[in-house]
Amino acid sequence: MPINPNLFSNLTLCLTGIFVFYKYLSRQPYFNRLLWSIFLLTISLTAFTELLMFTGLRLPDSFPVIALSLERTLGSIAVVSATWCLIMRYKSGQFLFYSTVLIGLLLFYCIVWYHVEFMGLIIQPLCLIITLLICCLGLAGKQTSALWIIFSMMFVALATKSREIPIPMSPLDINRYMMTLAVLCSGRALRDEFKVLF
Repeated sequence: MPINPNLFSNLTLCLTGIFVFYKYLSRQPYFNRLLWSIFLLTISLTAFTELLMFTGLRLPDSFPVIALSLERTLGSIAVVSATWCLIMRYKSGQFLFYSTVLIGLLLFYCIVWYHVEFMGLIIQPLCLIITLLICCLGLAGKQTSALWIIFSMMFVALATKSREIPIPMSPLDINRYMMTLAVLCSGRALRDEFKVLF
């Protein structure tokens, strides 16, 4: 029986998220680490859910939709707050963390409860734009981490347009590999937090 190639792309993304989580988050302050963890783990959860489905495990049809909605809401909101803390060298406190989680979960609840999945397609690009604007402040301060976050958000944007990229590969595989590169760039941003560009 042939192996589904989507297995490898989802497994790669899942393992990359776990790798970046363990490799680069240890130096971050506690709540900053939690914000980055939400971003990384929601991406890995989506990949893991699809991985389980491709292995033949029977899951309810709503599981992948719920995981993707969580990534597009809570994960996207978390990356905005996490980027702000990284670029501004701000140590997140309880208020920022809990308000970020509350807003993300509220948006997630609205999408899942009212079945308006298309809202995730609006929330994620909006968060991406806000993240890029924050990175512009970092580039003005010649921060290497800002450049890595810009690369990361560029790959996230490309992942959402995977069906339109003219590569002889499944759009799902393209999406997963682009997200893998996005996660790796986020890890590099965390690694190079105090490095200067020029």
